[in-house]
This record gives sequence, structure tokens and C-alpha cells, in this order.
Amino acid sequence: MKEYFSTEDFESRHRFDAWRDAVCSRLINARAQQTQATEFSGSFTYSTLADIDIANHTSRTALVWQRTPQCIRQHPASDYYIGLFRSGSGQLEQNGHRSTAQSGDMVIYDAARPFNFAMDQAAINIIRLPRTVFDHSAPGIDALAGVRLDAHRPGVTTLRQMMLEAFDYNSDTESAGHTGQFASTLFELIAAAINLQKNDASGKPDLYARMVAWLKQNLHQQQLSIASLASAHHVSPRTVSRLFAAHDSTPIGTLWQLRLVACRKVLLEGRARSITEVAFDHGFNDMSHFSLAFRKAFGCSPTSLIKKRSVSLPGE
Repeated sequence: MKEYFSTEDFESRHRFDAWRDAVCSRLINARAQQTQATEFSGSFTYSTLADIDIANHTSRTALVWQRTPQCIRQHPASDYYIGLFRSGSGQLEQNGHRSTAQSGDMVIYDAARPFNFAMDQAAINIIRLPRTVFDHSAPGIDALAGVRLDAHRPGVTTLRQMMLEAFDYNSDTESAGHTGQFASTLFELIAAAINLQKNDASGKPDLYARMVAWLKQNLHQQQLSIASLASAHHVSPRTVSRLFAAHDSTPIGTLWQLRLVACRKVLLEGRARSITEVAFDHGFNDMSHFSLAFRKAFGCSPTSLIKKRSVSLPGE
């Protein structure tokens, strides 16, 4: 179900504060202020697509959002966001980047770092990108914080269209299984478009990327270790550990996250006969640890995704 908020029902002097509070309560808590002394008018729409948070906010004047270090301390958050400008313009400053966006442009920003995001009569579609998912499905996404996606790179045009469709998608009239499949495809397309932003002239993935790809292909092997990963790439275990440490991760931690993401995808798409089967098929051999890790990563239990699927079956 979509939640819709409009400032039309408020007195003029309360409109901006009410709109700001509605946006902050569902997205990122940040400071916002108008940059023009005009009467404010705006709207905000929020909904979920399977486990994906999607929103649209529209402001019919100029304003700036500021995620300050103090705000991060008081309201910690770690997810990434992708914003698609449907109209108006904006300027995003984060991570040493300054990007100007117009209608049709997409930008990436990071709630874990300070940013300034100025907008002028902008309508922007926003999707929350869980850090635990995208740090592994799109390694290097953190370096794109504050960047406008290059519209000439592969996948961007398709992603723009699918993001527009996501905001028109009515999950109330579709089965949970189909909604989960649509959401999973959207996440995969976002990850692919982000990965394709990197234009490596050599055409050869680096060693870290090759190792992550190898882990994805071998998730079902329960005996994976740093030694087996090192052997497969003809390097020492020490080299493997140092390489992953340079990406603020560990080989085993990355393996667990990749397995959890793969399990979540199978559950969302309704391809699971049982949670135990999904866990074992992806290399987990302790159901208690699997359930705890899954809840910590995604904020819900694997059982809840199975239940969503079972509710949808009669109408499919």
C-alpha cells in the first residue's frame, strides 16, 4: 500500500516542516531548509516493493538537504540511495564529488557520510539500497557516492525505465511471488548498471573482482576457505586476506554475505521448497546461525519470506 502525504492540508507556515518530517521519518534523517523565501508546496509518496523501500518527493521551490556529521551521530544510517530526477534539477556534493542533475539523471548517495543535496523544484524517485547487499553485489559503490550515473554506459537507460515502472507498480493487485521477482530483478539491474559505470580499458577484472565472482559460483561448497580461494587464484592466503582488507572486508565475511544475498533472492522469487533446503544449497550447515545472520542482514527472518509466498499462492 502506498502512503501519500501532501502539504495542501496544512497552513502555509507549517507546510515545509510537516513535509520535511514526513520525508525524514521514512528515508534519511537530515537537515532541510528552503533557499528561497516563497510559500512551500510539496508532496511525498512511500511504499515497499517486496523488501525494497521506494519513495518520491516533490518540492515546488528551492531547498537543500544536509546530512551533517552531527546528524549522522544522532541518527545513524548506513544504506545507499539511488535517486532519479523526474523533473527539476539538483546538485549533490559528497565524497569529494559535485554532480549536477537534470530530469532523467540518476545519482548515488550514501547515508553513512555527510552530503549536501540542493534541489530546485524537483520531483525525485528514490530507492533505498541496503549496504549489506550492494557492498557485495556492486563492489565499489561507495566510490560512486555523490556521482551522477553516466547515461552513456550500458544498463542506465533500461534502469531508468524500470525505476519509473517500479513507482507505478501496484503490489496490491499482484501476487507476492511476482512482486518479489520484480523487486529482485530491479536490484540486479541496479547492481549491474553500477558495476558497468567502471570503464576499465583493459577489459580484465581485477583480482578482487575475480575472487568475488569465483565465490559466487561456488557458494554451494560448504568447505570453502581462504586456502581454497587462494589456491584457485594461485596466490597465498596472506595475499587474499590483505586484498579483502583493502576493501574493508574479509574473505569469509564476504562469502557469508554472498550466500545470504543468494538465499534471499531464492526466497523472494518463490523457488524454495523449504528454508533448510535453501540454506544447505548455498553452503550453510547450521540453521540457527543461518537464521540469525539472515535477520541481522535483512531485518526479517527467512520464514517471513516463505509466509509471504504462501499467502500469494491461491491467487496466482
